[in-house]
Amino acid sequence: MTRDLSTPSEINWAGNHRYAGMIHRPRTVDEAASIVRESHSVRGIGSRHSFTDIADAVDLIDLSSIGRPPEFNADARSIAVSGTASYADVARSLRPHGAALRNLASLPHISVAGAISTGTHGSGAAHGNLATSVVGLEFIASSGEIISIDRQTPDFEGMVVALGALGVITTVTLDVDFDYEIAQHVYNDLPLDLVVDQLGMILNAAYSVSIFTTFAGSVRGQVGQVWIKRRTDGSDQSMSPRSTFLDAPAATIQHHPVPGLDASSCTRQLGEPGLWSERLPHFRMGFTPSSGNEIQSEFFVDAEDGDAAFDALRRVSADFSDRLMVAEVRAIAADEMWMSPHYQRASVGFHFTWLAGNNDGVVRTVQQALEPFAPRPHWGKFFDATLFDPSTAYEMFDDFVEMTVRLDPHGVFRNSWWRRVISS
Repeated sequence: MTRDLSTPSEINWAGNHRYAGMIHRPRTVDEAASIVRESHSVRGIGSRHSFTDIADAVDLIDLSSIGRPPEFNADARSIAVSGTASYADVARSLRPHGAALRNLASLPHISVAGAISTGTHGSGAAHGNLATSVVGLEFIASSGEIISIDRQTPDFEGMVVALGALGVITTVTLDVDFDYEIAQHVYNDLPLDLVVDQLGMILNAAYSVSIFTTFAGSVRGQVGQVWIKRRTDGSDQSMSPRSTFLDAPAATIQHHPVPGLDASSCTRQLGEPGLWSERLPHFRMGFTPSSGNEIQSEFFVDAEDGDAAFDALRRVSADFSDRLMVAEVRAIAADEMWMSPHYQRASVGFHFTWLAGNNDGVVRTVQQALEPFAPRPHWGKFFDATLFDPSTAYEMFDDFVEMTVRLDPHGVFRNSWWRRVISS
């Protein structure tokens, strides 16, 4: 059997983690299954957009060399794609069918399998994270067996946001909707006091809303930008376009979320309608938004605590603003995925893009400020595991851990990150 092996010198997208394992690039699913059967420590990797060692192991499997054409099912309104497909790939596959996904993350280049496994999300108070669109999965279990599951499978809600602990995902089947268009407007200089007072209204103002801020380094100040994305068919009951939003003026030029950066990589703003796939992400398909020279963290609180959590962060912002490139605030609907950061809790997410380097202190400051609101971290991003106990944060935690042991009795997929963060 021939295996295409790389050297163990590849790094993640951000450049802050060098993979310790050997990266295998099998050309068939059977070959990938053989690698899993023979390994005592294995993980699947995709776009490498995690900021920790969550995807590291002795043997790393990259399935991108396996040709797996998408399969669109018009009757079921679904599409089956390779787990390594990016959301940009999915959008291109849906276009000829006049179909769409209900939501997208801000970066269209991330892999489907990695996104759903970590509870990655887009924005919009009415939208669940990307895992909630999953109707079926196929993955290679530790025995090398190919396991297929769907929404009728017992424990399905525990097997989608599974943190890579159940197997190497080969195929994902997603719900699809009919095509729709989005128009995107950006508003500048919204006072922070108004954001705290009106956070719920702002985040519910349109199909998708993102608030970008540097917290202005003080208790008082102005939010940098509010990005409002509305459906042009009016089905989402979005606010109508206007010249101001809560006294913040509409932008007259394209903007990048990070102050001072070139906006050429960003999706079209200024109210110009475009396909869902060309407006819901913040960044255009085919463009990487930066060189990756940054670190990201994200924490989620109950939506009812969003305003108080925002206020708590701005009051300690002087302690982290020198490391902050920009923070993004978004809303995400509740779901039933056992280990989703939004499990049975409509959430407000606070996303931080940090300058590359040592951010241990500032991340700890953020987590401590949010501690009264029981924050849940984004699994694929950087957080202080000593300040977070998943066994108390997740009602189904014990069931999830038991399931991973049952499906992977020898711990083939339980890596160093798992033992440090989830369970020893």
